[in-house]
Amino acid sequence: MPKFDDGLDKELEEIKRLINGDGATGLPLSQQKTDSLKQEPVYVDLSQSGKRQPGVEGSPTRGISGASSPKPQLPAVRYGSGPPQRKNAPGAPATRQPPSTPQTAPPPGLPTAQQKRRPPAKPVQMAPPEKIGEPEKVRAYDVSTNGRITPKSGSKQDEEKLDIGSEKFKINFDFDSAYKDVPEERPLRFRREKRTGCVGGLLYGAAVISVSLLLATLLWAATVDVLGFGEDDEQVNITVPTNFTIETVTDMLYEAGLVKYKMVFNIYATFSKAEEKIKPGSYVLNRNFDYRALVQGMTARAGVRVETTVTIPEGYTMAQIFTLLEDYGVCSANELWDTAANYDFNYSFLDKASLGDRHRLEGFLFPETHNFYIGSTPTQVLTTLLREFSRRFTEEYERRAEDMGYSVRDIITVASMIEREAGNDEERPRIAAVIYNRLDSKDFPTLQIDATIRYAIAGTDVSFSTDIDTPYNTYIYEGLPPGPISNPGMPSILAALYPDSTDEYYYARNQDGAHNFFKTLAQHEAFVNSDEYGG
Repeated sequence: MPKFDDGLDKELEEIKRLINGDGATGLPLSQQKTDSLKQEPVYVDLSQSGKRQPGVEGSPTRGISGASSPKPQLPAVRYGSGPPQRKNAPGAPATRQPPSTPQTAPPPGLPTAQQKRRPPAKPVQMAPPEKIGEPEKVRAYDVSTNGRITPKSGSKQDEEKLDIGSEKFKINFDFDSAYKDVPEERPLRFRREKRTGCVGGLLYGAAVISVSLLLATLLWAATVDVLGFGEDDEQVNITVPTNFTIETVTDMLYEAGLVKYKMVFNIYATFSKAEEKIKPGSYVLNRNFDYRALVQGMTARAGVRVETTVTIPEGYTMAQIFTLLEDYGVCSANELWDTAANYDFNYSFLDKASLGDRHRLEGFLFPETHNFYIGSTPTQVLTTLLREFSRRFTEEYERRAEDMGYSVRDIITVASMIEREAGNDEERPRIAAVIYNRLDSKDFPTLQIDATIRYAIAGTDVSFSTDIDTPYNTYIYEGLPPGPISNPGMPSILAALYPDSTDEYYYARNQDGAHNFFKTLAQHEAFVNSDEYGG
């Protein structure tokens, strides 16, 4: 057998020793427990190129059950590229081996170039025989609350190895509470990218063009409506009420065919402050008016103003008159109250010192049938009423009041009480006589007229009582009340200027609505306790 270098010789000897079963202890291979059993035998075919090839036949292995396979035979070691030669088994027929080219062994001690470059091969480390073919065991462990880790299935020895003690390993964590809000993982779904191609692009472009054309059409229609293009030359009558809003005006214009798009007109009215410009009244507008012309056509300087007739009954108070005028659309009550208190009307019968008093015009708003324009200003309305009083209360009456020792305001105050107390015109001068008799008598310091108390509590929840503390309570306060309690007509004014001459100090209402008059308190009480008393 050819000789090789010492390293290679030793390696071959080691391989032969392992194959023959001669271990370090001299025992068979299946019984050895040394590290040599962990090395799988390697069979080397040294070809002419000098490469070592692992053998593929006869390797001793163990099955899954751990039984040993028959001991293989060592193939011949030779130079050359052909497969290793085998000897025929005993009793087997001889087989002819194909001729091979004889190889000339290199001179002893002369290694090849590849042998110089390659280091000696190391033995292949193999698993112990008992683990060959066995699957790896994986253990699962439980973590208890007392800090003890135990395998789910295992020996007591395993448990003792894993017992690290409750002091060294403590777990104080509620996994269920901590992760209750964590959503379940869901697999990602990859959407296939949709490619519309040319058809999708054409559809998208068509949609954009359609929307653009629609918006352009709407914009053009709104522009035509704002500018009033293409409408017929037709007049339309519109009446704007007193308490109007821009929404009510828009509805009227829409119903009359003057605007086509209410939303567009509302937007225009908001930016142009049309609600401040439009005034109540009746106006003649045209269908071909643009929005600006429509708004200008409903101002105080344009259109045809509507006149209305309002009859103010005698004895109405300021509050009743202002409510009536508002109901007729002449003016709002709030504007009338504010103007009455703060506007300085130039009339001699008005006291300038009373400016700021809401009731300063009480008694001088002459009750009559008046014509007013719808949407008139409060100054115009109040001036109309005051002018009528000034016209009716002549200089003669002023001199008469002066001769009687009373002012015009005092005369109107007496007339206002007569207006509220009298049941008919015939008894007015007689009631006036009772009032003046009490004012001039030291025995009757108070007038004791119920109408003054009712005036003070009007519009409140206070019940009538002669004990109410108010300057208008003529049961408590002496003389005339602070001012008129109504707006009297001419019959009451004349009665106050020209009363009857009597010595009567009492009167009471009878069943017919008129009054009975008495000189003494006994006569008055006897009538009140009789069936003729009207309450």
